[in-house]
Amino acid sequence: MFGKKCPAVKKIWDRQINNRETKQIKNILENQTQNMEDSIKEGNKMTTLSKFSIPLAIIIAGILISAAVIYSNGGFSSQKAVLGGEEKQAVVDIKKVEVKNEPFTGDKNAPVTLAYWFDFQCPFCQRFDLNTLSALNEQYVKTGKLKVVFKDFQFLGPDSTSAGLAAHAVWEISPENYFKWHQAMFEKQDAENGGWGTKQDIIALTKTIPGIDANKVSQLMEEKKTEYGQEMDSDKTEADKFGISGTPGFIIGKQLIVGAQPISAFVQAIDDELKKR
Repeated sequence: MFGKKCPAVKKIWDRQINNRETKQIKNILENQTQNMEDSIKEGNKMTTLSKFSIPLAIIIAGILISAAVIYSNGGFSSQKAVLGGEEKQAVVDIKKVEVKNEPFTGDKNAPVTLAYWFDFQCPFCQRFDLNTLSALNEQYVKTGKLKVVFKDFQFLGPDSTSAGLAAHAVWEISPENYFKWHQAMFEKQDAENGGWGTKQDIIALTKTIPGIDANKVSQLMEEKKTEYGQEMDSDKTEADKFGISGTPGFIIGKQLIVGAQPISAFVQAIDDELKKR
């Protein structure tokens, strides 16, 4: 219906519909447009009001398409989509982020801290972890300049929760091997809820990492399920407080970085913080 009357807009849609969020927006737009036209199909009103209904639909489509494209290109898995209005700008500060007892890699006294909210099933987190974080690890973490703190935002399904529980167990019994295990998890990641990531899968992977007692990890995942779950929920609540509604999300200094941004964005932020020290 919408595409027949507006071929130019349909062409834009066909080019940009490449993820679930954009498809959802398209469906909402088409339903609203149909409702609008149905409501004005009476007498002479159709002739007059239709002149405004279609242009209005085009304007709305343009806004929503732009938002969807920016969202997609930003490399961000969202827990909730905002289709209208403005979100309140959160005040962020790494000094207000809870880092005690959280998994981290690097010198605990490093001059700069990067807080990283992630989900083990998030494809954008995988992109960040295996590319950007690996490079930052060589340039800043291993040289004692940066500490990366890992914060839970497990929301993409049961396998995300299982991975989060395992992460807490690994950190508790073998913190020195946590980062190696963490990256091994992302290397093994398949499609979101694609089948890999059950407790059995995770324990099998854990057995391949030297220095980690996989049986103990399995035991703690059950014994401390409630405790670990509360800690994971606390991280998500904290993320929401800082305006983070999906993954990956980062705080460094007083800067919020959303999505798997180019490494240059992180290098600039880290260097800016180092200059203040």
